[in-house]
Amino acid sequence: MPSTQNAVLAIGLVPFIAPIGSSVDHITVTAVASNPANSPPSQSLPGNATTCTFTNLAPDTYTFSAQSFPSTGAGYGSPVTTTLVVVSDTVTIQIVGQLSASQP
Repeated sequence: MPSTQNAVLAIGLVPFIAPIGSSVDHITVTAVASNPANSPPSQSLPGNATTCTFTNLAPDTYTFSAQSFPSTGAGYGSPVTTTLVVVSDTVTIQIVGQLSASQP
């Protein structure tokens, strides 16, 4: 069984008041793991993206953040965040849990 998992993020787009001529060029999505060695590279998505998938994440606690950006300059609004605990696949097996003895 794989020890890594995928995380699929749903991105909700909301109205934002900006100066005339402004537009969203891209969305930057980051994932930061409790163990920095498990943090994957950030992703840059089209400005109208509504999902983002991080693949092969090691078991860890991840904080994901996303923010919309123009083609140049600072991001619009503040980054939004969510947290996910990625766990390994498991299987349920039967093991010895009781033992009794008797005398015939």
